[in-house]
This record gives sequence, structure tokens and C-alpha cells, in this order.
Amino acid sequence: MESKGRGVCVEIVAKKKGCVLCDLAIGILEEIAPDFGEGMLSWDVVDMGDRDGLLRYDELARICRRKPAVPSIIINEKIAFDHIPDYEALSEAVRQALSG
Repeated sequence: MESKGRGVCVEIVAKKKGCVLCDLAIGILEEIAPDFGEGMLSWDVVDMGDRDGLLRYDELARICRRKPAVPSIIINEKIAFDHIPDYEALSEAVRQALSG
């Protein structure tokens, strides 16, 4: 998955969809999304419980030159957090990614 234009793409590496940490990260992203312009923030879950998720995980490991922790947050195909951050930290990381 690539960021289109100046937008930021966040990927949540999780053991399975519906896990508590994954849901927490999605909740934080839903809360911070209105702080950014429409189309500037998108996200997806890299579900380690299915084939597509495992393939994406392997691709991210190659791109990042190391395996992302589970759970972790990837921003624009770079490991941003080896855990699920709090609201302020994730919001600031997205802002930094948007600014370049």
C-alpha cells in the first residue's frame, strides 16, 4: 500500500482483526482523522491471521529491512512505533509525515 499524493498511510500490524490493541489503534485514528484534511489520512490493518496480511507483512519486512513487531504502527511504509502509541504520539507522527 502506498500513500497517494501528500496523504499519509498508516498500517496497523496486528495478530488478528478485532484484537484489543488493533481496535485501540483504529479508535485513535478515527479520533485524529478530523484534524487532517479529507483524504490526507488513510489506514489499514495488516492482519497476521490471514494470507494477505502475511504477504503484506513480508513485504513490509523487506521494505523496512526488519520485521515489524506485532503489534506496531507503520507510517508511509516506515516503522513508526513498535507498539500502539497514545493519541498525542500518533497524531504528532502523522503530522510529521504530512510535513515531509
